[in-house]
Amino acid sequence: MTLLISRIFSGFSHLFYGITTLFVPFYIDEFIRYGFSDFRILIGLSQVVFGLGLLLSRLNVKITIVSSLFLALLMTGALIVRIKIEDDSIQSLPAIGYFILNSFIFIKSMQSLKTLK
Repeated sequence: MTLLISRIFSGFSHLFYGITTLFVPFYIDEFIRYGFSDFRILIGLSQVVFGLGLLLSRLNVKITIVSSLFLALLMTGALIVRIKIEDDSIQSLPAIGYFILNSFIFIKSMQSLKTLK
């Protein structure tokens, strides 16, 4: 049950953030501040795709594994960028939280895959 709630929360969060990254001026400006304006569309679309992967992967644990792994890696990159541009702890907290959440989803999904075999 915890895994399901985590997948739904992370999936909707990344779906929402990915869409706002693509269209909301504040987030477009944030990507300029991060130094990643050239990658904004790629990152936004990735979050949409892998967020949807978490939401739609109920019947296929491999999709959950790929989606959660990619999102955990994306959040690792986000945290590195936050450190590099000297954001404070509060500004970095979402990246840390979503890294932990997606890592949890990845680990639990890997464990469930092993029990299926």
